[in-house]
Amino acid sequence: MAMTREETVKIIRIMCDCYPNYKPNNLSETVDVWNMMLEDYSYEQVSVALKAYINSDISGFAPSIGQLIGKIQTISQPQELDGMAAWGLVSKALRNGTYGAVEEFNKLPPLVRQAVGMPDNLKNWATSDYQTIETVIQSNFLRTYETVVKRANEINRMPDNIKSLIEKTNAISYKAQFQQKFQRDINTPTIKENALIGQNTNAEEYIEAPKEVQDRIDRMRG
Repeated sequence: MAMTREETVKIIRIMCDCYPNYKPNNLSETVDVWNMMLEDYSYEQVSVALKAYINSDISGFAPSIGQLIGKIQTISQPQELDGMAAWGLVSKALRNGTYGAVEEFNKLPPLVRQAVGMPDNLKNWATSDYQTIETVIQSNFLRTYETVVKRANEINRMPDNIKSLIEKTNAISYKAQFQQKFQRDINTPTIKENALIGQNTNAEEYIEAPKEVQDRIDRMRG
């Protein structure tokens, strides 16, 4: 349940009491702004986050709205895997990546999947030599995963309506990527298909016409 205006007043008064240097110029406007910006959170969530901030703060300054939302996320969201733990899951998935890339990809946590990109990447990485996997590929993955986690944390701090818009935009982008890949796949002959095409071409070049047809052609030429 969203925090009411009266509950927002309580939050502001607590900050005023705990931080003597926090003196809003216009208390009514400050309450309105904080109430609007924290509309996605309950009074319990905000008050717990404020208490956590006050207990750990050494700056002597009241929290900003963003800092308070950051505390809410830290308290309410499960901690994401660190980079090496995430790479450990990817490394394990590579053992079956050549033939079970899709299955292994789907087993990975959401943010790890985002950093990997798509099952084909697992398949391609699995065919690389050990040294390349443990140096180049690992390094690139760790950088990408760090960016993915940072972006996810930033998005989690945003209002629900903005998060929904971002998710919708990402869904459209992912759909377009997979459609392009599907189109490439169906337009690109496999090795087997190329072999068959080659066989058919050779067959067409070397099959002789029936004798009566060949005789008729020779008479026409004569």
